[in-house]
Order: sequence, then structure tokens, then C-alpha cells
Amino acid sequence: MQLSVNPLLIDEYRLNWSLRYLREAKVDYECLKLLTSEEAYVSLGSTAVRKAQTAVLYALGDPSSIYDAIVAVVDRGVEATDGLISALASMEKCIRSIVDNAHTFPREMFIRLVGEQVSIAEKLLERIFEVYGR
Repeated sequence: MQLSVNPLLIDEYRLNWSLRYLREAKVDYECLKLLTSEEAYVSLGSTAVRKAQTAVLYALGDPSSIYDAIVAVVDRGVEATDGLISALASMEKCIRSIVDNAHTFPREMFIRLVGEQVSIAEKLLERIFEVYGR
């Protein structure tokens, strides 16, 4: 399955949604550090990593079609012939691991893992915007 980024798809609409999701992911992450209830911090942390991922997907074009390609790689074993999809599939696996095992991680480790995913998404966005002049 081939997927390439079309810079024409990175319009102002998607750019603004991308930035909004990243802002929200960062706020959720900061709020997460203040929570002590396991259910609350797990829920907010899970939301933060998904918002960070969604920010990246919006920056690359149509989020649903890109996510479909990622799911094909992760769930159906389709070979990722594109380096970007391979990287996004790795991100998806990490996010799933964090979300699925959230209750087994110590609180501080969970917070650190969420923070790392938000940071990775932010760095990816910086690189995407740098490449496409946004």
C-alpha cells in the first residue's frame, strides 16, 4: 500500500485542526500530571496520545484515509512500502500499548510515556511544517 503526502492537501483548514489537536494534547498532558485518580489520569492520558496522533494525521492530509493505511499495516499485516506509513504504524503500536496497558504501568511511567508520544508528535509536526513551508 503506497501513501505519499500531497502538499496540496495540507491546506489552512487541516493545518488549523492539526495545531488545535496538538494544543489540546499538550493541555491534556499537563492536566494529567495533576490527577491522582487512576481512572481519570488513564482516560486523560489516552485522550492526549490520540489527540497528538490526530494532529499528525491532519498535517498529512485526510486523517481517515491515512489512518486506514496505518490500520492495514498494524492489524492486517500489509507491508508498509512507504517510510512515513511505517513510522506512523510504529506510533500506532506504541499508542495501543500505552492505552491497553495503562492500568499496569506505575503512574509516573504512564505519564512519561504519554509525554513522550506528545513530544514525538510535536517533533513530527515541526518537521512536516518545515518540509512543506507552513
